[in-house]
Amino acid sequence: MMWVTRIFVFIAFVRLTRTFTVEKVKEYKNYKYYDVKGSSSTLERLKTLLEEKDDSLIYLDNKRTTQLLIAPELEAAFKEIVEKVKLNATLLHNDISEVLREEKPPTTQKIYRYSWNAYYDVNQIYAYLADVSRSHPEWAEVIVGGKSYEGREIRGLRINTPVDGDDNPNKPVFFIESGIHAREWIAPATTTYFINQLLTSKDPNVTRLRDQFDWRIFPTVNPDGYHYSYIFDRYWRKTRSLSKNGCIGADPNRNWDYNWGQYSSSKNPCDYQLYAGSKPFSEIETRTLSSYISNIDNLLFYVAFHSYASLLLVPYSDSTDHIDNYDDLVQIGNVSLEYGYKVNQKRYDGPGTAAETLYKASGGSMDWVRNKLNTPLVFTYELRGSSFHWPPSKIPEQGEEVTQMMLGLSKEARNLGYY
Repeated sequence: MMWVTRIFVFIAFVRLTRTFTVEKVKEYKNYKYYDVKGSSSTLERLKTLLEEKDDSLIYLDNKRTTQLLIAPELEAAFKEIVEKVKLNATLLHNDISEVLREEKPPTTQKIYRYSWNAYYDVNQIYAYLADVSRSHPEWAEVIVGGKSYEGREIRGLRINTPVDGDDNPNKPVFFIESGIHAREWIAPATTTYFINQLLTSKDPNVTRLRDQFDWRIFPTVNPDGYHYSYIFDRYWRKTRSLSKNGCIGADPNRNWDYNWGQYSSSKNPCDYQLYAGSKPFSEIETRTLSSYISNIDNLLFYVAFHSYASLLLVPYSDSTDHIDNYDDLVQIGNVSLEYGYKVNQKRYDGPGTAAETLYKASGGSMDWVRNKLNTPLVFTYELRGSSFHWPPSKIPEQGEEVTQMMLGLSKEARNLGYY
């Protein structure tokens, strides 16, 4: 029996060793970040040629520019292609790892109080939601909008203040979704900042905003992906589900059942950025969250926070045709952006569809909510930043902008008679 025991101990040791050694932190040492300008066709040609050499190429597109993260072993090929197809490349960061090191507190630093001068992992975000619900038990509660592949809950906060002693269950619902793309850290941070403003601000405009709506706010609707980006790979974007071929994750903002798989998406499970999943709602995160949203009565606003493009988007993302209240959305959106501009004098582009301002994209949450639920007021804010980075010390800067943007959004919607 001794040899049997030794075999089991050995197997257990091997499994533990694999568990702790398979995942290595990707440090991005000497990765360079470039902004490349050119025609859409030449930019697509550049990405295609680079992806043939590196299937984990990281990039962000705009109408006339693409920003790329270039690994050291890819730099020579990148420069050769840029010269060959006559593109204009500008180096933004010589070593992106130096930028990333600024984002998180030292591992030795204990967290005594949640604040907005650092980025936190998902458990700390959830702890913050629990803390504020205990501090305001009469009108704030932790809610669960779904679950993740790795078994996490998708937690948010409901804020619903009594009005004149009445719970007023018929208030219009204002839903905020944030962090669907794991690497866009400023989105969850800004969302928790806004929660704090709703809960603690003495500004009568903010308290009035709080009291007008039944708020459902979810700081990170892709908790597995966010955690992975926080611990292992800062530029991870997708979920963490396992495909049949062994590749990991799907883009949760290409996985909703609206024109699924048509534009700006991939059928390759190993695609680092745009794999749309095996079918609509293949990801448990999108499937369960969509079910939760579908059961909300009186849903008036659906707002999603992303980064980084300094841009306000309206449905539909894969079309230049305009929905029936497009002009209202643009008018409401413009007032929102003007409110935000007054904070830091930073101008956002838009409002407009992604097809008009960025690129066509299908399978996103905003479009599904509008199409399936006919929600009247649906917006996506692309916050500011560079290379998905925003200095943690400046989180309040965007938090104040977003607070004012939400004020402008609600004020103009009321002026137009939406509630």
